[in-house]
Amino acid sequence: MAKVNRQMLILYALLTLGQMHAHPSWGIVVDDNHNIYFADLFHHGVGSVWKLTANGELQLLLRDFHAHNVNLDADGNLITSNGEGLQYMVRISPAGHQDTLIQSNDYREFNGGNAAITPRGQIFFGAEKYLWRINEIQQKEKIGDFEFGWNQTVFADRDGNYYGPDIGGGIGRVIKINPDGMATVFADELITKFDRPWDPHFEVLLGMAEGCGGAIYIAEVAGKRIIRMTDHGEAETYYTAEGYWVPSGLTFHECDAYILEFEDHQGYHGPRIVRLTAEGGKSVVFDYDTYQRGQFPGIPAQEPRHRGDWLAIFGMAGMAILILTLVRYSRRRVIPRIS
Repeated sequence: MAKVNRQMLILYALLTLGQMHAHPSWGIVVDDNHNIYFADLFHHGVGSVWKLTANGELQLLLRDFHAHNVNLDADGNLITSNGEGLQYMVRISPAGHQDTLIQSNDYREFNGGNAAITPRGQIFFGAEKYLWRINEIQQKEKIGDFEFGWNQTVFADRDGNYYGPDIGGGIGRVIKINPDGMATVFADELITKFDRPWDPHFEVLLGMAEGCGGAIYIAEVAGKRIIRMTDHGEAETYYTAEGYWVPSGLTFHECDAYILEFEDHQGYHGPRIVRLTAEGGKSVVFDYDTYQRGQFPGIPAQEPRHRGDWLAIFGMAGMAILILTLVRYSRRRVIPRIS
């Protein structure tokens, strides 16, 4: 019995640690007043949503909220979804008023972890290998009949077309579904290949955006790059991140690109935001870790931690103590390997 209990405790510890930061968020948008909104899974419990004002003030909009994506509707409201536990989409007005647009306890009815709105305000999401939209009577309906192998993100352009990357098998392609439900392969063989088995958690395609000229862009994590795709089937590298930084998503505003990045080296760091101007300039607009140290110009130092943050810290400390205790105990008895 003691052996089984030790195995279960170690398995629980490994699973819990692995779930803390299994993947980055990819949502980022810029409004007409040059405020930047972005999702962040690395801070404040299961995640947070931030607003970086044009004056450099960082504001926490949502805490303990597991958001992958963010959008802006035609009225300048921020739209984002929680994808852990209760699946729900919220709308936050420029004045800060918040209301819920849709919610479900069943991700098959609404998947907050893979959801977005179209430029016309329609809610759609990916679940069970298909894309779905919410109709006028708040019911889901299938968008076409294309069956994805593995889809993690969704996007819609200004012409009413839907897009979903399909990383099934490690090939890496983007599927385009027109308003009538007709699916075509928009681009393929997008994932960088390595001399090793495909890693479905890191060798993926994430955030997408539409550029000023109508081209579609997507973040390719394994190659640390942003890919530019056209209707002619062309795909080329638009941007490659420096060092250990990895782009996970992007948006365009006034033809400038704003790229959301994280660092994957000795643990996750970030997020940070890189701006590429239409004239070819490049600058780091925001770096969360530098901001935490109070070294980022124009951005106030971090506010005192709140109760939820301290609980997260104590929880991780407790987990570390548990693992150390198990390691010490295992010196007297061999703990079978858990596969």
